[in-house]
Amino acid sequence: MIVAYGGLVREPLLSAPAFGWINLHFSLLPAWRGAAPVQRALIAGDRELGASVFQLVAELDAGDVFAMRSVDVPTTATAGEALELLAVDGADLTADIVDAIASGTAVAVPQSGEPSFAAKLTHVDGLLDWTQPLDAVFARFRGVTPEPGAHTTVGGLSLKVLEAAPAADAEPLAPGHLRGTKSELQIGTASGPLAVTACNRRGAAR
Repeated sequence: MIVAYGGLVREPLLSAPAFGWINLHFSLLPAWRGAAPVQRALIAGDRELGASVFQLVAELDAGDVFAMRSVDVPTTATAGEALELLAVDGADLTADIVDAIASGTAVAVPQSGEPSFAAKLTHVDGLLDWTQPLDAVFARFRGVTPEPGAHTTVGGLSLKVLEAAPAADAEPLAPGHLRGTKSELQIGTASGPLAVTACNRRGAAR
């Protein structure tokens, strides 16, 4: 079996196992096929995350699905935190399917619906655009944390944003403008400030 592998297994390896390969993928297929399903789902603002166990085929993440499970992920969870939750549920789901395959009761069905694709994240994906609405900025922060990391430039200084959340009961602030409090740095977006509670200079240790 394979877990969260964002690539292709090719012949003759693909046909080598007697029962084929199964893959645990952290999305509700056919949504977010590819290397970064959880990250892309969070960036897109998806409210439902989950895991799928499917039969590996030559096309990326396109095989018949044995089982899917939605996972309750907090609306503030970063990609790293969401992946930890999905790994626990996904391991249980995979164990059930392995048992079913061994007993001959496993049934896989074709994926249904229009697929979406989750390309690998790059450094550019981590750039926060303060001209966007707060929901979109926070969604991107969640999706790129901890890797490749959210970043911005403030007063010519390049910063990596480590911890952030929508500012509670904050006065409006123009996009990209700053306001400091005793506990946080607020940065304006198109619809309300984001509260940054931990950051460092890019390239520096936390």
